[in-house]
Amino acid sequence: MDYIRRVTIRCLCEDLNEDWGDVAQQRSFQTLRDLLEADKSDSEIARSLESVPTVSKADHPLVRSFSAAFEAGGSGVRRESISGLTDPYWWKQKVSRWRGAATDAETVGDGEVWLCAGGLRSVGDERDFYKSFTHQVSLNGSSKFLPNESDRKLQAVEEKISRKEAWNRQVQLSALVCLDRAYSQESAVSLHVPGPSPTPVEEPLMHLEFAVSKETIDGEEMAELLLSVTSQDTSKPYLAEDALGSIREMVEPVVERWRLLPGPGGMLIWSTILSADLIAMAKEAVELGELPEVVSKSGFRFAVRAHYARAHSLVDATVEGAPVRGLCGTWFVPTADPSGRDICPVCAGRYEELDSGGRSSGQ
Repeated sequence: MDYIRRVTIRCLCEDLNEDWGDVAQQRSFQTLRDLLEADKSDSEIARSLESVPTVSKADHPLVRSFSAAFEAGGSGVRRESISGLTDPYWWKQKVSRWRGAATDAETVGDGEVWLCAGGLRSVGDERDFYKSFTHQVSLNGSSKFLPNESDRKLQAVEEKISRKEAWNRQVQLSALVCLDRAYSQESAVSLHVPGPSPTPVEEPLMHLEFAVSKETIDGEEMAELLLSVTSQDTSKPYLAEDALGSIREMVEPVVERWRLLPGPGGMLIWSTILSADLIAMAKEAVELGELPEVVSKSGFRFAVRAHYARAHSLVDATVEGAPVRGLCGTWFVPTADPSGRDICPVCAGRYEELDSGGRSSGQ
């Protein structure tokens, strides 16, 4: 069975207080718990998740053992129950000196298994985990240990992020297929982009049209892409910009190599010269039916340079990728890792001009 494996935030922050492989990660989970309990926005939760893995990947021996035990295709789940506890039933988790309690009962969700408690083995002592855990559950019930509102909110935000990442990659794959057809057929190809949603979407987010113009100069072929954009769902302009940004970044990451041409009505037409490598990558995407490895491993970047923006603007940016204005005036989506990228010189200059009380955060 392919379980959805989760660990309660209470277990991570209260029970597993020793033996972390990464102490900084342990502190980050504590910060994440504070945000969840304060009922902060999805945006703030998502930003905090940038510094920690999903809970089932936490760098602790008991979590690693639990995750491996319930991994699909693994050696199988160790079905050793905790005697006397049946509402719900609990499975023992054991590794080195650590002991834990996990459950896949219906009360925690169909197809889900949760590591809900953990502690140290101490045979013959009242502090022994299984002795203490059994006593607490028998006396007060299991509700203290089961997933709570904070756990469900965290799970929902992670699913939202995963859904948007999958959507972005599907948009990129579709764009490569359209680009290959436009190049090989030398005719315009349309793409209707739906917004990310767990349910079918009736109205598309926007309409795109790919057209490639070829010209031979001194025996060398030059191929120019004309990417026409017509927005359909005006209530979500940031999502349309997100999708367009991921396509433009993949096709030509250097902003200065794109031209914006006037189009009829509200249409925007972006133009750039296609490289031979990009044309080959589009063909590979068609043959594979999936994104080439060079794209799938690259992640998403929505600006060639890293920009600075005021901190409150970054906090207000939503999980969906709402754009914010940099100090230089450029709008960008603050979801990319800015490490290893050049800092916008205009942003850097204006950042230094600000006093310490009004300084901004880099993205």
